[in-house]
Amino acid sequence: MKSLLIKSTHYNYLLKSYKEYLQVTGYAIKTVKAWPIHVQEFLHYLENYKSPLSTCGEGQGVRHITSIETNHINDFIQHIKQRKNKSRAGALSSSSINSIINATNAFAKFINASGKYMLDLTMHREASNTAEKTILTVQEVKQLYEATFLPYEWDNIAMGQRDRAIIALYYGCGLRRGEGVNLNIADINLQERLLFVRKAKGNKQRLVPIASKHLTDISDYIKEGREWFLQYHISEWQNKRNGVPLEKKVDDTGDALIINQFGERFLQPEWRLKYLHKKAALEKNITLHGLRHSIATHLMQSGMSIEDIAKFLGHSSLISTQIYTHIVNEL
Repeated sequence: MKSLLIKSTHYNYLLKSYKEYLQVTGYAIKTVKAWPIHVQEFLHYLENYKSPLSTCGEGQGVRHITSIETNHINDFIQHIKQRKNKSRAGALSSSSINSIINATNAFAKFINASGKYMLDLTMHREASNTAEKTILTVQEVKQLYEATFLPYEWDNIAMGQRDRAIIALYYGCGLRRGEGVNLNIADINLQERLLFVRKAKGNKQRLVPIASKHLTDISDYIKEGREWFLQYHISEWQNKRNGVPLEKKVDDTGDALIINQFGERFLQPEWRLKYLHKKAALEKNITLHGLRHSIATHLMQSGMSIEDIAKFLGHSSLISTQIYTHIVNEL
């Protein structure tokens, strides 16, 4: 989409300002990079707009924010639903379409916040297909959990405790990948049964309640498993490798919650899921975000209100949470 040229000075200025707005307001680096590209596609479409009902060869073109009308929005949505995926065969997935819609809605919010123009633009997200989101059943989550008690190559207790803590964070607490990776020991309040997400999506913060079972798993890992990784695992590793010396490293902050065998912050917890997937003999492919989708779905099935689920997940809009209504209806 970067190759889509925008000729309008007006649009180019707004696009540049929009990117700066995302940076200043604390959006994630990935979002700051992706969303302006999506809006660039939207503005390029407007510049070259031609009504589907028009019989003229020339495009009418919408070259100013104040000229955007509802039909332009609707036609753009149809355009992205029908256009080919640039990176693989087929059309865009509903998640890709929703990413474009999120970016464009945020662009409208930015325009309106400036006070210079008013852009009445609200694109509604697509209902994601259940097939695009791997949702584990409660029984499958139990199967994954029980696999953490099976034999490991190294210390069975510590490895299992860390894996159970990972499940507790990403399923039990519904964390996003980065939220779990960036957790520190101080972010876990065992007495109050709360987890503090210091920097969530959109540079926001939130407190997440920890259920009793998951609290036990996190507590056991902190008091036992984490200490094993921090103090003893290097010597065990060396023994397995015939005494080959390894330099022990310590995380820069010294207080990362989930750590690897070198005492560093564990940046790839998804590796553990791949390992557990095989041990549990699950047919479904699972991801960290899939665990988040699963707990949200299970909470909705249990009768929790959509408002409480949105708060639990850290959604800024109920629109993001409504996808689970569709998922539950399809299951």
